[in-house]
Amino acid sequence: MTYEITLGAGDAHAVGVTRHGTRATVTIDGLAHQGSLRPLGDAYELTLGDRTERAWVVVDHDTIHVHAFGRGWTLQLVDPVERARRGVDSADVATAPMPGTLITVCVEAGQAVAQGEVLVVIESMKMQSEIVATRDGEVAEVHVALGESFDRGAPLVGLVPIDTEDV
Repeated sequence: MTYEITLGAGDAHAVGVTRHGTRATVTIDGLAHQGSLRPLGDAYELTLGDRTERAWVVVDHDTIHVHAFGRGWTLQLVDPVERARRGVDSADVATAPMPGTLITVCVEAGQAVAQGEVLVVIESMKMQSEIVATRDGEVAEVHVALGESFDRGAPLVGLVPIDTEDV
């Protein structure tokens, strides 16, 4: 699984971790790093390449504080639901509550929908779930194609308010 992580106030980076027994491969923005991390008292023993250091890791919700190699870092895990909603009203984007596959598209761009109307049907863990409009609006875009897989928090359908001004 790939996570989106920011370092301090910097840009977000795609970070994936694949474990191989006691070793792991950490991929940051497509560049792979081999290493291992094992508990060592109140800290960890971190090995990257041929260098081994003591590391301290503190997790506070979506924030991870790391001290290793004589430096400290604050990492922030970017929540995919918050990322999808960033900059828009939360009612403007119907997001995936869990990973799955889009199996039915009930709307198309430009179509008016009412609160509670089914927008799409997804399948996750052999269960089907209807994703409904959280308010009245017009479909701006269907973000996922029929049969396409997606992660939790992925935007599925975007809505815009219906213009109620008389013309």
